[in-house]
Amino acid sequence: MQICSVNIGKAGWIECEGKRVLSAITKKPTKDQVFLSVLGLQGDEQANKIRHGGLDKAVCAYPEEYYDDWEQELCMELPFGSFGENLTVRGMRESEVHIGDIFMWGEALLEVTQPRPPCHKLAKKFGNPQLPLLFQNLGRTGFLMRVLQEGWVSMESQFVCSKTHPSQISIARVNDVMYKDIRNKELLTAILQVEALSPSVRTTFKLRLAGHYEDSTNRLQGM
Repeated sequence: MQICSVNIGKAGWIECEGKRVLSAITKKPTKDQVFLSVLGLQGDEQANKIRHGGLDKAVCAYPEEYYDDWEQELCMELPFGSFGENLTVRGMRESEVHIGDIFMWGEALLEVTQPRPPCHKLAKKFGNPQLPLLFQNLGRTGFLMRVLQEGWVSMESQFVCSKTHPSQISIARVNDVMYKDIRNKELLTAILQVEALSPSVRTTFKLRLAGHYEDSTNRLQGM
C-alpha cells in the first residue's frame, strides 16, 4: 500500500444548471509537509460539516486504481484529488480495508471509521446527475478515517498498517449492507459490534434494526 497523492482544498462555489453550491470537493495535490490534527489536514476545508469532516471523518481516502476507469467514463483527464479525497491511495480498495484498521502515517495515527458516502456534489462538479449513484452501486466509495494521534505528515512519510481489526469487517461489506443488502440484520449487528464505527453510521444501522430506513434523496440529489 502507498500514498500516491496528498490533496487539500478550500471551499468554493460550483455552478451547475444555473445553481451555485458551496463545496470543497476540488482538492489539489501538495508535496509540502502538513500538520494533521484531529480535524484533518492543515489548510483543508469542508463545506458540509454534517457529511464531511469532524472528528470521525477527518480524512478521506480514495483508491488510485479507479482513476483510469473514471477518466474513460467521464471522458476527461482527472488529476488526483478530483473526487474530494485527501489521500489518493494504492493497494487500499474497499475490499482490502476494514473498519477499525489503524494506519501509521509519519507522526500520525489514523483509524478507519466508515465508507465515504457519495453525494450530489460529485454530480454537480462533473455535470453528471447519475455519478453519485454510480459510485454507490459500484462500491467505489473510498473511506473515511479519524485521527488518533496528531503529527506532521507528507506524501514522502512512511505509511503502513499498524493494526488490522480482528473483526475483518471490510469497507466493501459495509457498503453492501448500506446500499444493497439493507435488511441483513446479521451483518448489521456484526458491524455494530466494531467500536471504531463512526457514530453517524452506527445511528443509521441501529435505526434499521428497529425498522426505520433513511431517505437518501437529499444526499444523492441535493433536494
